[in-house]
Amino acid sequence: MNTTTNIYAVHTYNKERIASDTFQQEFHGVYSSKELADKAGKEYCDTQCETWGANLHYTVTIKALDDIINGEKY
Repeated sequence: MNTTTNIYAVHTYNKERIASDTFQQEFHGVYSSKELADKAGKEYCDTQCETWGANLHYTVTIKALDDIINGEKY
């Protein structure tokens, strides 16, 4: 039985600045499903498109809550 609780964290970043000294990510929130996280990331990018243009992207990081996967701590 799978007893893992996952959380999905959303960050945005400007793709154009990845290799520069000014690269930074912005944290947007933690969600209970990948679908909700994707929706939040996409909505943020869509609303900020005028400011950032096509260079704004988002990532969803999946993490096991408390580093416990199927009852075992990692």
